[in-house]
Amino acid sequence: MEESKQIEETLGRFRPERENLLPVLQEIQEQVGYVSREAMEKVAHFFLLPPSEIFSIVTFYHQFRRKPPGRNPVHVCLGTACYLLGGNLILDAFSRELQIGRGDTTEDRSFSLDATACFGCCNVAPVVKIHSQIYPKMSPGKVEEVIINLRDKDKSS
Repeated sequence: MEESKQIEETLGRFRPERENLLPVLQEIQEQVGYVSREAMEKVAHFFLLPPSEIFSIVTFYHQFRRKPPGRNPVHVCLGTACYLLGGNLILDAFSRELQIGRGDTTEDRSFSLDATACFGCCNVAPVVKIHSQIYPKMSPGKVEEVIINLRDKDKSS
């Protein structure tokens, strides 16, 4: 479904009351994959707020993406167990290998990179989630192999 239609449908399920602002933005992100400038403008109009206020909210909360996700969305866990076992080093390794920062997408839209709080897989920490697959006991040294395998899979699809 076209992004504009998805935004309109989402807005149609809510009343323009302030307490609905975050749920609307969350649902748009869930439906579209990110919160675009167009979405922010439509939300601002719907709630009778200045677009700058919506932009401030979207940039304040790390849960919101302002760019479309990649075909292979990489989510590095930075929950307590994963963080203590090197989650931040794994995030840095993905960032170096993909040449993008947290919250960014590669130019070819193959990969996007994000961090998350917890997947509930602490017993196999540190973990990375790509699509619905959990990569247990990750290490910075395994990052390149994971990326190569995903690129090969993309080529064969």
